[in-house]
Amino acid sequence: MRVQNIFFYLSVLLCCVFTLSSCSEDLTETNKGYDVLTLTADKEVINLNENDAALTALTLKWTSGTNYGTGARLNYKLELREKGSTEPTEPLLNKRFNDQELSYAFTVRELNDYLHAAGISLTYGETVEVEATVIAEVVGYEDYEQNSSVSFKVTTYEPVSETLYICGDATEGGWGVCSLVDNQQPGIFNITATLTEDKDFKFFTQMDFSSIAYVCAPDGEQILSDGMTTNIIQKVDDTVDDLKFQVTETGTYKLTIDLLNNTLNIVKSTPAAPAFNTLYFVGSFTNWTFKPMKQDPVNPFVFLYGDVFTWTPDGEFKFGTMDGSWDNMYLATQDKAPYTDTNVKLGGTDQKWVLKKEECGKAYKIRLDITTGQEKMVMAPFEPYTEISLIGNATPAGWTLPSSAPMTKIDEYTYQWTGDLTAGEIKFTCDNQSDWMGAWFMAVENGLTFEAGEYDMYWIDKTNPDYGYGSLDNKWVVTDPGNYTITLNQATEKLVVKKN
Repeated sequence: MRVQNIFFYLSVLLCCVFTLSSCSEDLTETNKGYDVLTLTADKEVINLNENDAALTALTLKWTSGTNYGTGARLNYKLELREKGSTEPTEPLLNKRFNDQELSYAFTVRELNDYLHAAGISLTYGETVEVEATVIAEVVGYEDYEQNSSVSFKVTTYEPVSETLYICGDATEGGWGVCSLVDNQQPGIFNITATLTEDKDFKFFTQMDFSSIAYVCAPDGEQILSDGMTTNIIQKVDDTVDDLKFQVTETGTYKLTIDLLNNTLNIVKSTPAAPAFNTLYFVGSFTNWTFKPMKQDPVNPFVFLYGDVFTWTPDGEFKFGTMDGSWDNMYLATQDKAPYTDTNVKLGGTDQKWVLKKEECGKAYKIRLDITTGQEKMVMAPFEPYTEISLIGNATPAGWTLPSSAPMTKIDEYTYQWTGDLTAGEIKFTCDNQSDWMGAWFMAVENGLTFEAGEYDMYWIDKTNPDYGYGSLDNKWVVTDPGNYTITLNQATEKLVVKKN
């Protein structure tokens, strides 16, 4: 025999050996042996409690069973029924399990809901004996189906309502309009609402006065106050007294209603957003035209205004909530109030603040806080800074303090600079304070493009801890390098940029 023929036959023989070996491995992998299908439960007695709704109530595990050496795939399904019942049931959640899934864990809420929906526990609060059955299906071989069962006892609970409404003359809707309370998690509800003193309210599970109500429990505190927690009770019929909750002080409150533990917590709070997003300074100093104020960059309830106040007859001013409208204005609480009077009211008698003639001729900064119940107007003379400098990697100064790019003084409040800017960031320091916690003029938003035009700025005084400006760092971004002339007005907080 020729040598090349010997090598050919050896090659064929080796291929056959490898092929048989591979087939043997595949058969071993799909051959489940002859294991007996066995279902087990990790508990025999289960008391379900809605406080533990998200926790695991029961875990069912089963062995693989057998595919009788067919090499066919195995699928599994679970069924639950009341023990002793022969009524057919749908597979658990209509879910099939493959041969890699040999267990299933119920949460407390899932098991409680399933038992009720399947008709196994029609009466909440009862104890039922449940039989779970796992069925193993050998795909393509119906005669090889196997099953195994295990039983356990379960005590169910009646779940609390998934909806809740607040109603009452203490609320903005009165008794005519109920407001939906936000369901943060099962059984826990939260709402922030304006409540009126000497009025009352209660809760309903539906927007219907005939639905289940929640009122103050007989052992609870019916008259509410800031920070208190009181007991509540479900009112289904007249056997429970209709004890409505009473408000002692008008304000905005955060209510937390816990239907799992039957409690109501009430905390006086500030609303998440101000009543108005824009306010206007108006008075003799503006010839009674409406000048928009800036919203504070940290506290949206605070509005800012700055200017040089030149005397005009009467020297009066107030604050508008809508451009051109004399309704619903923020006013002083006394007629001809001095500018140092910080008290504020919304609407009512047209009482204004007054700046005397001898108090004019200089710049002032105004901070108007419209937080409900904490309204405050602070007006203070502004002492202009004697040196303003550019800083940032777009400027010749870079990020080094003290800055080497000072602006030139034009008048008491105005400074100007002409020079080359590169691509990068820029802002303005008022005092070159080396710890970066001094006073600044910054962009109204971080990352605004620095280009030709006129812009509002923020005067940011980080030396005053009450303002919360410590971490604020709004810079402009120069995207078009070149020669610029920059004019900055400290009084009006305006920036004029010109590209030369």
